[in-house]
Amino acid sequence: MSQEKLELTLNLREAYKTAKWRRAKRAVNLLRAKIMRISKAENVKLSNEVVSYIWSRGAEKPPKKVSVIVKRVEEGEVEVRLRGEEDTEE
Repeated sequence: MSQEKLELTLNLREAYKTAKWRRAKRAVNLLRAKIMRISKAENVKLSNEVVSYIWSRGAEKPPKKVSVIVKRVEEGEVEVRLRGEEDTEE
């Protein structure tokens, strides 16, 4: 990831291959793993809004897709926000 910011829509339907009561937790882990692979960062910080959005429909029915903005904070560290979430630092 050579850019400072990257807008992505990631597919989380793989989370539906696990037990019903684990799907939201698996979706969060899948999101983190996909962003690690794309950004080549060791540390991925998900904002509370991203996690709340995934858990909003309960553990059994997480969203199948999520649109996020990935921002590089430091070398090896990225921050993930929802696409509609306002940036408080800028």
